[in-house]
Amino acid sequence: MSQQILRSIVTDATAWKGPQLVGDDSWVHHLDPADNQEIERAFQHVKGRGLRWGDFGKQDFPLPRLSQRLQAVDEQIRNGRGFALLRGFDVKKYALDDLKTIYWGLSVHLGQVISHNVAGDFVAPVTDLGLKGDDPNRRNNTTSQLLDPHTDLADVVALLCVEKAKEGGMSSLVSSVAIHNEIVKHHPEYLEPLYEGFYHDYRGYGPSADPNEVTATPIPVFEYNNGRVNCAFAKKIIETGARKRGVPLTPLQQAAIDYVHDLGTREDMRIDMMLEPGDIQIINNYITLHSRSNYIDHDDGRKRFLLRVWVNLPDSVQLSPDFAAFVRRGIPALKKAA
Repeated sequence: MSQQILRSIVTDATAWKGPQLVGDDSWVHHLDPADNQEIERAFQHVKGRGLRWGDFGKQDFPLPRLSQRLQAVDEQIRNGRGFALLRGFDVKKYALDDLKTIYWGLSVHLGQVISHNVAGDFVAPVTDLGLKGDDPNRRNNTTSQLLDPHTDLADVVALLCVEKAKEGGMSSLVSSVAIHNEIVKHHPEYLEPLYEGFYHDYRGYGPSADPNEVTATPIPVFEYNNGRVNCAFAKKIIETGARKRGVPLTPLQQAAIDYVHDLGTREDMRIDMMLEPGDIQIINNYITLHSRSNYIDHDDGRKRFLLRVWVNLPDSVQLSPDFAAFVRRGIPALKKAA
């Protein structure tokens, strides 16, 4: 598709760099005892009605006080730096299924929770499943291995930390708008291939469920719409998409995605944070890349364990329709044969 390419520098709040945020914790929202009590009351309300995660909307999970804080988070996600952290949720108080119900209740206050794997899961674990074999379509969030800078397939990805690792597991964020600025300044020749886009590897979760299926059209890494620079990037599935199509990336295309990846890992670009139990990290996918270092689980059998949700925001006008068709789709559940 033909796109307008932005060739000027973005100077608003979305184009931050990690070192600029040293000593600035305005993105951290601390939950106090009154907030946790309100969450508990909302949980008891849905529990008393026999509801669990997936069964109810925000009107069923009343948060009269905390919902005001969540509106501020929504504003920060949409129009600020594109990320926020809720800190201090009393996660150790609850069993796992109860945590999922509470997490669902908090998430539906942000928007529509969508499926993010072929099993149709809406609240799914991010942990090392200890899977054996070498499955090329395996998603790295099911392993303890490093996760490269990437975006997911929804407006927002949110992670609730239940247990941290013994070592490692550092979460890193980088502004994709700041990355775009660096490309404009230092490598404008990369703009065309990045805006033209790439065929993405569906990794078996596409419309046909064929493990070798790729997207029918190229997906832009960057698009410029409604005054916003939006990003969809995952280096690995761009490269495997090219291999599965049998059409190698050109040297310019490879150099362009390598540069985006490298910028996403640089210390002068990213912000690092260790998620503690009870932390909820909330990210705008289109203006923020996220990554994670590898980790080692505890000797006593405790595993790093997070719960993830993908959320599409109401009244989202940030994206063009063609771009939105791919990046807001989630990963729909596979239909089972009758």
